Amino acid sequence: DAMGAIGHWQDRLACLCGLAHCDAGATTPSTVVIHVVAHAESIHPLPAANPPELPDVPDEGGTPAEPAVADDDSGTTTADHAQAESDHVAADAAAQHASLDGETPPMFSKPLREMTLAEVYAESTADPGEPLATPPGVIIGGPLLPGPVVARAARHANIVPIVHPGNAPPEPRHTPSRALADYVRARDLTCRFPHCTVPATHCDTDHTIAYPHGPTCASNLKALCRFHHLLKTFWSGPHGWRDRQQPDGDVIWTSPSGQTYTTRPGSRLLFPSLCLPTAPITVTDTPTAHTAGLTMPRRTTTRAHDRRQRINDERRHNHTDNHAEALDAIPPF
Repeated sequence: DAMGAIGHWQDRLACLCGLAHCDAGATTPSTVVIHVVAHAESIHPLPAANPPELPDVPDEGGTPAEPAVADDDSGTTTADHAQAESDHVAADAAAQHASLDGETPPMFSKPLREMTLAEVYAESTADPGEPLATPPGVIIGGPLLPGPVVARAARHANIVPIVHPGNAPPEPRHTPSRALADYVRARDLTCRFPHCTVPATHCDTDHTIAYPHGPTCASNLKALCRFHHLLKTFWSGPHGWRDRQQPDGDVIWTSPSGQTYTTRPGSRLLFPSLCLPTAPITVTDTPTAHTAGLTMPRRTTTRAHDRRQRINDERRHNHTDNHAEALDAIPPF
């Protein structure tokens, strides 16, 4: 069993006693963080219970509300049909959520041994209906997740609400707050440079108009990977890359050759509410034009060299501590 766990990159064996209060059965914290963006209704399953009926309320003019209109060939009203359709969608969503917990919904309306061949064929070929209204989620830098899968994954996840800043005033500092940075990454999903797909969680939050000339607000912030962030910073101006950002998150890039590219936020399709316009940019001063060409400074050491040096220093420190502990553990006789 231990070798099997090691083969699956696990450092411990899971407890299979099934007791609810078993300390060993708790979910162990993981060293891997996966960022998923989803709607609130995807995290919480839809209720299947019928809501209580509400009485007709007169409108502001004092006239009673219009009664529900009956269908041509039935005694049910359109309101009844809407309520039945809502209950059907809620029940289907609840069944789909339950199927992920091992409680598979029945395939047929009654046991197979009690059905005729015609009934089996009719239920097997019936129209499955419209897809569930539970919207999917998306892994930042990864694929889409169906709504029920998002709901199950959210049980042991740290849920952080994403708040649209609206017309909030700019923040009085260069580094954006955690809430603003989370919103920018959830809106963009990837690096905003043309044709770049680096996940936004691995990107910097770049000021389109350099701070302090441009404010620290959603309309002036976007996700850029480190490579394109440096490229935009040190190769800008009339003969470099230039960018303009719209309040809805669209970024218009102009290449050194004059070609124009427009990149749109990655959440525009699944989460259009994140792309609603935010407060317009107020420029306090005109930035100095960069005309010196490519002036990116040269590093004396690479990031890989610095990382390797830190690892070696930590190992040397640990070796010294372990050697001292081993000497202390030797008995004096």
